[in-house]
Amino acid sequence: MSNSPHLPLVDLKEVCKPLKEEQFSLFRHEREGVFSLPHAHKHKFFMMFFVTGGGGTHHIDFTKYDVTPGSVFFLAPGQAHNWELHPDTTGFQLMYGPEFVDFPPGQWPFFSASAQPLLHMEEGAFEIVLRELEAMEKEYSRGDLLSIRILTHRLWVLLTLVERGYEAAFPAEDVPGLRQVVKQFLELLEANYKDNAAVEYYAEQLHVTPQYLNIASKKETGLTAGHCIRSRLLLEAKRMLSLTTQDVKEIAYSLGFSDSSYFSRFFRRYAGLSPLAFRKHVQKVP
Repeated sequence: MSNSPHLPLVDLKEVCKPLKEEQFSLFRHEREGVFSLPHAHKHKFFMMFFVTGGGGTHHIDFTKYDVTPGSVFFLAPGQAHNWELHPDTTGFQLMYGPEFVDFPPGQWPFFSASAQPLLHMEEGAFEIVLRELEAMEKEYSRGDLLSIRILTHRLWVLLTLVERGYEAAFPAEDVPGLRQVVKQFLELLEANYKDNAAVEYYAEQLHVTPQYLNIASKKETGLTAGHCIRSRLLLEAKRMLSLTTQDVKEIAYSLGFSDSSYFSRFFRRYAGLSPLAFRKHVQKVP
């Protein structure tokens, strides 16, 4: 983990020993997992935590979630998290780097920028997922070249099974073309939010009007496009205030604000307190 003033960014090799240096790992939490992660950090890899027993709390991007049996947590690269788990917590942790398998961008809805990071699966569906994880665990223990090929295919199956449960839990109205526009908008936003904070920019890139983009975003995410842009900036500001030692002026400029006082007003308006007050608050939280 880096000790620089930038966000602590953890590589898969710092968490565990990946299979054959292939940026993939699967293990049972009760055997190799860490039960207390009091300090938030980011990952360079994708992570899923399938909880089979125990409990606790899991903070993801400053939102607190209860850890309960039958729950699945999703973390995409760049999301900040920390947790406090009961010592009897059990389950599977699965991690893979972007280099392990070439999934198309935005393939999995639970790893998108606006996704819910927690899924409570129906018992029967969860059992099917656990059987797949057990099969992957056996293959993982073999550790040969054929195992790597098999695991890439089994990972696709596993993620598809989870996607079925995710879409059942979080259905979206299927309006032709609308969902794709919002998906592309969120992908563009993730890549450009520091440099472009205007709805007009994203609408132009997507060849739609700003009004249409706001309506489409509201229908799919519950938030207008402008709200999504502000929320993404605010989230990154919170991450930087809590996970770095950079001062407010540095954070403001890194997020595309030319005036640090305007950034402070923006933060206070949407977070409810000043940047420095927020930093002091999160530093007091155990």
